[in-house]
Amino acid sequence: MTGDSPSNPEAQLGAVEFWDRMFEEREKSAYSRVELPRRDDPVLVTALGHFGDVRGKRVLDLGCGNGRASLFFASLGANVLSLDISRTAVDNLKTFCDNHDIRNVSPLRMSALDIAELGQVDFVFGAMILHHIEPFDVFVASLRGLLRPGGKAFFWENNAFSTLMIWFRQHVVGRLWVPKYGDPVEFPLTPAEVDMLRRYFTVRVEYPELLLFRLISLYLLRGHLEAPFRALDRIFYNVEGFRKRSYRQFLFLS
Repeated sequence: MTGDSPSNPEAQLGAVEFWDRMFEEREKSAYSRVELPRRDDPVLVTALGHFGDVRGKRVLDLGCGNGRASLFFASLGANVLSLDISRTAVDNLKTFCDNHDIRNVSPLRMSALDIAELGQVDFVFGAMILHHIEPFDVFVASLRGLLRPGGKAFFWENNAFSTLMIWFRQHVVGRLWVPKYGDPVEFPLTPAEVDMLRRYFTVRVEYPELLLFRLISLYLLRGHLEAPFRALDRIFYNVEGFRKRSYRQFLFLS
């Protein structure tokens, strides 16, 4: 991870406080609201296609957030460990499970660097979590030991392949009228970090969509003119050189 200072304890504390504030919104925000996800959610369905039958399997939802992925896999019979650094997120999910008598979800407040304490699991799911973890090489080694033989992991992640996008993030985002989203220490997942995963796993990368031109609308135009930029994303998705510059990627680990 480059560009930020994730090893700074004060910055780390700021990240925890940031996510606690996000999840304190609870029912007021779609992002923090705990609820059953759509059964046809494209990210979750793709992960399930990679895992196969999860009934009776031990699944880790890494960075569980609002818990929807945990509830999805639990509804299919998995025994889910739901891990997050935000105590508020963990408490929200625990309350939901208690209220709905869901017994195969175990919410845990824990750092991703401590996953070795969990014992082995069959599958690991993560949505926008890898780019928060540092030191990344330490985590990857722990992840390899966490997965049972034949186990698999799936991550929906952002992507730092585009040097222009990263320059914009480092020099423009958060200045003048340009908003900054996310916590103080996160930085998009770099190609070097994907290569770290390849030291321990067979890694397949897919780009489910091109999210590139729409960022102009999101960051510079406050969401205006999204439709034409979305059209450009659809058109240039068919150009391989652009596709790998998408800000969204799927990582299939086995």
